[in-house]
Order: sequence, then C-alpha cells, then structure tokens
Amino acid sequence: MITHLPGMPLPTESTLDINIRVTQPLNITAFSARQRVTQYVMHQLSTQLGGDTPELTVAERVYWSVPVVFTLPGKGVLGRVGTLRIDAGTGELLTDPQTEQEMMHHAEQLAQRTTLSTGA
Repeated sequence: MITHLPGMPLPTESTLDINIRVTQPLNITAFSARQRVTQYVMHQLSTQLGGDTPELTVAERVYWSVPVVFTLPGKGVLGRVGTLRIDAGTGELLTDPQTEQEMMHHAEQLAQRTTLSTGA
C-alpha cells in the first residue's frame, strides 16, 4: 500500500518520523474501486479504456487513485491516460469534465502514435 502526503514540506538533512493514524471505514476495496472506474470509463468515455491497479491515498479524504489505461485489440495496454479517484468510504467517483476530456485527448494521442508506428 502506498500513502501519498501531498503538500507536506520536508526539511533537508533531518530525520523523518511519520506516524499516521486515520480512522475511517474502508468500505470500498481496491478491487471494487478498479471495477467502478472500469465500468464508468467504458460506459461514459470509451470501451478502449479501463482501470489499472489502485493506490490508497490519504489526503483531504481517503480515496483510491485508479490509473486509467488505453488499450487496443491485438496490442494490449498502450499506456496510462489519466487517473480517477474513488472515495474509499463512500464509493463516490471523484471526477470532472476537464479530467475526462484530458484522458480522451491522451487516448487519441496514443492511438495516433500507434497508427503511425505500424503504418496502418
């Protein structure tokens, strides 16, 4: 499990001692978070997108960061196009239109590079 601590300043040449205590129900497993993201992107964005291995992130809330990958038949996973978050307590999908547009743009770029490299 990986825990991210965004925005935490760390002094140089010091000893770091971190104790984290977070009490929150973990109602959503990594498996469920990946499933939710895969179902969402396949139904809302493209059947060529899917979720990859989630990481648990502790920040302003506890959530699963689920990488979204782009795949093509016969080629497999071509690359990561973005990340969606799932609240680990409620299962709420944390996304917005801009994030989704950026993922689609990255997927289009990967598809174009693949087409150019294979000469199709």
